[in-house]
Amino acid sequence: MISKIREIYQNKFIVFMLALFLMATILGGTLSAQEVELDEPVTEESLEESDYTKANAFQDIMFLLQNYYVEDVELDTLIEGAIEGMLNKVDRYSYFMTPKEFEEMQEEYEGKYGGIGIVITTRDNELTIVSPINNTPGERAGLQSGDVIKEIDGQDTSEMSQMKAADLMRGEEGTDVILKIKRGQEDPFEVELTREDIEVPYVESEMKTDQIGYISLAQFIENVGSDIEKELAELKEAGAQGIILDLRNNPGGILSESIDVASVFLEEGDIVSVRQRDETERILEVNQEMNSDSEIPLIVLINRGSASGSEIVAGAFQDYERATIMGTTSFGKGVVQSVIPLQDGSAVSLTTARYYTPKDNYIHELGIEPDIKVEFDADAAAEEIDNQLEAAIEEMQRILAERE
Repeated sequence: MISKIREIYQNKFIVFMLALFLMATILGGTLSAQEVELDEPVTEESLEESDYTKANAFQDIMFLLQNYYVEDVELDTLIEGAIEGMLNKVDRYSYFMTPKEFEEMQEEYEGKYGGIGIVITTRDNELTIVSPINNTPGERAGLQSGDVIKEIDGQDTSEMSQMKAADLMRGEEGTDVILKIKRGQEDPFEVELTREDIEVPYVESEMKTDQIGYISLAQFIENVGSDIEKELAELKEAGAQGIILDLRNNPGGILSESIDVASVFLEEGDIVSVRQRDETERILEVNQEMNSDSEIPLIVLINRGSASGSEIVAGAFQDYERATIMGTTSFGKGVVQSVIPLQDGSAVSLTTARYYTPKDNYIHELGIEPDIKVEFDADAAAEEIDNQLEAAIEEMQRILAERE
């Protein structure tokens, strides 16, 4: 096949170049790219083949790019582009990572990297912010969940992979990056951010009143389940009779850690059902090794930046009526990715399953609806007032008063 197409294209290329030379000589002028067309593409009939497949087309296009594209192209570049194209075709959560990108991803999960502190995804073929991370340049600049990043330092993002975008936004502390943002129906606007060494405090807690404890969880990284278990015990020792668990702008993370976090507040039961393409179903239950408190009153705060693991936890609590869910509708990511390292140090993040809440709800593209809806008040936030948290404190005070 390849030898035949090479022969055909080589003959056509020679004829084409001779014709082009004669035309230029006769006309005494120049030809623009728009004025020149190649002959009709090679068809199945011209190749006398009846079983020409997409795989054959792929091989032929590789040959044409390597031999007739206007500039030299490295084979690795073509193969990497083909891999990215395959993964982008199936869904927006599957992507390829070069060895450098895979290493950077692992650094992020360790909690320290140079960047602006936002979590991104591709939604409706647009590079979209899932959530800004608390106390980072992204949050301080006012970036919001749902903002679409149209450009990064002048580079259009419409055909850009998530990993490429993340790589452009990372960098040394003190350097700047400019994002062009589209927010709702507003005109696009630019935001200049200065990169910092991002050290994410994944779990933070404090007493909000003498009876109400507060735990903020930024992401489900390794050991956060144990951290939540420890923070809950300390808050109870400090007098907490009710807990507010803040999962706003938490984009998810490690599946097993979301199970452990839910297990801190559930005594028994299924937390999530994970279903693969061959209809294999894996039921993940409460981790009995966690010290749980299934009685303490619980409120969970969510918003559009709460995704994946956050939705697993909130969905389980809601189905079991274990907690009051407050805030706004969550992101709606009901699929599970597996990160698969490859031999050359690169890796693939591949969607391998869907997940369902204990009541068999599939929340993908829908999200978790709060029991009590509380919209974010930007004007209050400008005065350093968190109206959603204030509403949660008031609701917890009401719950505790009823228990007395």
